[in-house]
Amino acid sequence: MNKLRTFSAILVLCAFALTAAGQQTQPGTQPAKQPDKPVSYNYLLPWAGKGPHVAHTAEAEAKAPFQIFDNVYYVGPLSASTYIIKTDQGLILIDPTLEYVTDLVLEHIRAVGLNPKDIKYILISHGHWDHTAGVAAMQKATGAKVAMAAGDWDVYEAPDPNNTFQRIPRDMIMKDGDVIELGNTTIQLYVTPGHTTGCLTMVYTVYDHGKPYKAMTLGGTGYNMPPGYTKKFIESFQRMRAIPDVTVLLPDHPEINDIFALEKKLQMRKPGEPNPFVIGRAAVLSWFDAVIKGAQEVDRLKTLAKQE
Repeated sequence: MNKLRTFSAILVLCAFALTAAGQQTQPGTQPAKQPDKPVSYNYLLPWAGKGPHVAHTAEAEAKAPFQIFDNVYYVGPLSASTYIIKTDQGLILIDPTLEYVTDLVLEHIRAVGLNPKDIKYILISHGHWDHTAGVAAMQKATGAKVAMAAGDWDVYEAPDPNNTFQRIPRDMIMKDGDVIELGNTTIQLYVTPGHTTGCLTMVYTVYDHGKPYKAMTLGGTGYNMPPGYTKKFIESFQRMRAIPDVTVLLPDHPEINDIFALEKKLQMRKPGEPNPFVIGRAAVLSWFDAVIKGAQEVDRLKTLAKQE
C-alpha cells in the first residue's frame, strides 16, 4: 500500500511539472500581452472625491426634491441630476438618470405639485447609463419625446454587459444649433463632444421672482473621454465658456457645482437676498477655467504616455 501511494504521488508531481513547463514561454516567443486597463484621470477634476457613494437602490438614492427657480426644480436622486423646467404649455425633463429611481423621480415631480403626464420632452445630456437607463420607463410613464445628439444615441444603443437596461428606438436626433420650444420657453442646444462623442449642452432662461437669468446644463464633464477626444473636450468647454451672460450652472451631477450646498443656502435665504444658485459671471468663468486647466493636464499626461 505504501509503495502504491508513493507511486501515485510521483505521478501527480510529474503531471504538475509537465503542466508548468507547458505554460512557460517557448524560446523565441513573447508572452501574451494583457490588455491595459483604461487610465482614469478623474482625480484631476475640480470636484474629485465630492460625489456620494451610495448603494444602487432607490432607497439609498433618495433625496427630497426642491424648487431652485420659479420655473426649475431638482427632482433627481443623490448621485445624478434630474431637473424639471416648467413652461406655460407643459414640462421639460433633463436626464431621467437610473432605471431603479424612475418611480422615485415621478414621486418627486408630484411632490413639487407637478404632473408627470405634462412632460412633453425628455432631454439627455449624454448617453452614459447613469443618465439614460431610466429613459424607457420615464417615456412609458409620460409619453414624452426623447431628444439626444446622434453620437450619444450611438453610446446609448451600444451593448454594455455591466449595465443592462431596456432601451428605446431612436427618437429626436438633435444637431448643434437646434432649439426645443415649448410654450414660453426656448432651450438652445449645442453639441459639445468630449466626455462622450455627442454631449448635448443646454442653455435656457430661469426666473427668480420674475427676474431672468441665463442658465447652462453642460452635456458631460468627466475626464473619462473616448480615445482621441481630449482636445475636443477642451475645445467644447472653451466654446461654452464664451457664451455670454451665463450666470447659473445646473450640472448633470450635483457635486459638480455643489448643488446641495447651494440648496442649503437657498433654504436659509432671507427676503431680498439673491438666489445662491445665481453664482455670477465671474464664478462661472472661474469654474470653466478650472475644468479646462484640468483637461489640459489630462492631454499633457496622455501625450507623455504615448512617448514612453
